[in-house]
Amino acid sequence: MRALIVGGGIGGLAAAVALQRVGITAAVFEKAPQITEVGAGLSLWSNAMVALRRLGLDAAALEAGSVIERTRTFLCSGESSIDFAALAEKAGAPSICLHRATLQRLLLDAALCDDPRSVQTGRECTGFEADAATVTALFSDGAREHGDVLIGADGIHSVIRRQLFGSERLRFAGCLAWRGVTEGAGPLPEREALVVVARGSHAGCFPCGDRRLYWFLTRNAAPGSHAGPLGNRGEATVCIRNWRVPFRSFVEATEEDAILRNDVVDRPARRVWGAARVTLLGDAIHPTTPNLGQGACQALEDAVVLADSLRRCAPAEAALRDYEARRHHRANFVIGQSRRIGTMVQLTNPMGVWLRELLGSASWAQKRTDRLFERLLCVDLPELAR
Repeated sequence: MRALIVGGGIGGLAAAVALQRVGITAAVFEKAPQITEVGAGLSLWSNAMVALRRLGLDAAALEAGSVIERTRTFLCSGESSIDFAALAEKAGAPSICLHRATLQRLLLDAALCDDPRSVQTGRECTGFEADAATVTALFSDGAREHGDVLIGADGIHSVIRRQLFGSERLRFAGCLAWRGVTEGAGPLPEREALVVVARGSHAGCFPCGDRRLYWFLTRNAAPGSHAGPLGNRGEATVCIRNWRVPFRSFVEATEEDAILRNDVVDRPARRVWGAARVTLLGDAIHPTTPNLGQGACQALEDAVVLADSLRRCAPAEAALRDYEARRHHRANFVIGQSRRIGTMVQLTNPMGVWLRELLGSASWAQKRTDRLFERLLCVDLPELAR
C-alpha cells in the first residue's frame, strides 16, 4: 500500500511515521520550499505523549520539553489550580510543553530515518482524482502522484477538504491571540504553568524546554486586525498594564518580530471526514480554538488510529471509514468544549464576569474541570508494532 499525505506539518509527518511503523509506504508532499522552524510553543498533554509513545518518540520529546505538573489560574477574585501530576499518573504519561519546531523536527527526522525519500518539499497539491482502484494527487507543476489512499493533512485552509466539501468559511471566535517564546530562565516555579483570566483577555505562560518560556495572550477584537503604531509587543503590554501577576515581563522580553499575531478561529464539527479513498487529518478536518491546548494532541491521536485502521481493515476505503468512525466523536468533542471555554474566558459583561468568577472559585467547578481533563488525557491508543 502507498499512502499519499498532503501537508508536512505535525499531523502529516506524524501520519507518515505511524504508517511506516505498520509497514505502509508513506509519501508526504509539502508546498513550502523547505520545512522551517516556525511557530511558538505548544502543549503536549498526556494523551499526546501516549500517541508519541506509539511512534517511539515520547522519550525524545520529554528530553526536549518541560514537564507540566500543575497550572495555577488567576481570576480577579482569587486563584485555582489543576494537578496534572495526578492526571499524568492516571493517564500513564506526563504532560509537557515544547517548541512547535522541535516536535516537527523530531517527526521529520523519524520519517526520513525510515525512508529518506518520504518527505518532498516544494510540491503544491491542487487537488486529486480518484477511481475504484487508485487515487491521484495533482500538483501545480502538472505532476501527478498515484497511491492507494490520500490523506489531507494540509491544515485549516486545506485544499483536499475544499474539494471534498466545497468552500466553507472559518468561524471567528471574537478575539485575536499574540504568542511568543522568551529565552532565559523565568520566574515560574519548576514544572508549573501560569494562566490568567481577565475581562476580555486570557493569557498563559509555560516553561518550554532549554531555559525558554512560551506565552500567549488573547484580546477581544474584530477579525483581521493588524498591529498599530505601538506594534504587537506594545499593544500586548498595554492590554496587561494593570495586571498584578508577572506577565508583562514575558512579553517585554520577546523581540517584536518574534511575536505572532493571529485571529482565533475554528470550524464547526463535521461527522463526515472523507469519501472513497480520501480522508482528512488534524486541522484539515477538526481545527479548534486553543483553549484546551489539544490541537496538536488530536492530530497525533489521528495519526496513530489511522495507521491502525489501515493495518487491520481491508479494503482501503473501509479502513478510512473505520478511522473516521473511531475519531470523529472525540475530536468533535474537543471543538465544542474548547469553544465554550473560549467564550467564557473572553467575557466582558460585568454580570457575566461576576458569575464566571463565582463559579470558577466553586469546588464543584474544580471537580468538573478535573473530570474534563481526565476524559481528555486518559486515552487508549493501539500499539503500532508491525
